[in-house]
Amino acid sequence: MKNIFSKSRVETFSDGIFAIIITLLVLEIKVPHIEEHTSTSELVAALAALFPKFIGWIISFFTIAVIWVNHHKLFKQFRQLDSGIFWWNAVLLLWTSFIPFPTAVLGDYPGNFVSIVLYGVVMALMAVSFTLMRWYVVGKKELLEETVDFKAFRTGTWFSLLFGPVMYLTGIVLGLIHPYLAFAVYLGIPVYFIFSENKN
Repeated sequence: MKNIFSKSRVETFSDGIFAIIITLLVLEIKVPHIEEHTSTSELVAALAALFPKFIGWIISFFTIAVIWVNHHKLFKQFRQLDSGIFWWNAVLLLWTSFIPFPTAVLGDYPGNFVSIVLYGVVMALMAVSFTLMRWYVVGKKELLEETVDFKAFRTGTWFSLLFGPVMYLTGIVLGLIHPYLAFAVYLGIPVYFIFSENKN
């Protein structure tokens, strides 16, 4: 099989995009403007109003960090890259690079179900692209390093559906009951991966 793409260059390209995305997130948290600059109560109230945006930033920051870790671990298992992996990786980066927008919308309208749906759908699409890239490689196992346990890789691909799109869609449904239930699920996903990573 022709090795069309340099693995190191694709990883460097992806790392650069992840760095830009995670920087853009915090730029959505603006310094509040108050009428009376010396008013302590007014500034406290203005800062308190930013709390939903702060929570949204935390959720997305750790989510993108988890995406980067899983991306790194996945690429370590690839022996070589073909055009299919490159373009599935591009789709993953497409949805990941869009995350700052639904994060900003969620922070501005935390009680609006549309913002919860938008965030969950974008995250689910990101997770689906991860799973589809893995499934592509399942169909071309010659792309994997010889040391990779193929059965474990295939099982992990099925598992990625559960803790990816299914969980984000669950968050959307729970958002119908209360917005903070959706927030809890959206935060719980990266927290799960962080703690499971520490056990390895």
